[in-house]
Amino acid sequence: MKKIMKNKKGDIPVTILVLGVVVICILAILSFFASSFEIKKNFDIQIVKETKLAREKFDVYTNFGFNKEEIDSALNIDYDQQGRYILLQDDSISVRYNLPR
Repeated sequence: MKKIMKNKKGDIPVTILVLGVVVICILAILSFFASSFEIKKNFDIQIVKETKLAREKFDVYTNFGFNKEEIDSALNIDYDQQGRYILLQDDSISVRYNLPR
C-alpha cells in the first residue's frame, strides 16, 4: 500500500478560503431576504391595479365614442409637454400612466 503524502500547510489556507466563501454567500442570501421584507412592507400593489382599471375605463369611454373633454373630466386626466397622462398617488408610491395622444 502506498502512503499518500498530504501537504498540511496547504490545507489551512484552502479551508479558510472555503469557509470565507460560504460565509459571504450566507450573508448575501440573508441580505436579499431582509431587503425583500422591507420592499414588501413598503410596496402596495393596489395603486398599480387602480392605474390598470383607469386605463381600461379610458378604453371603454373611447370605444363608446365619448369626446376628449368628457373622458378627461371623468378620469382626471392631466396634460403637460409629454402629453396626456393619468397620475395616481398613494402614501409611498405614485404611478403615472401616459395615454395615447
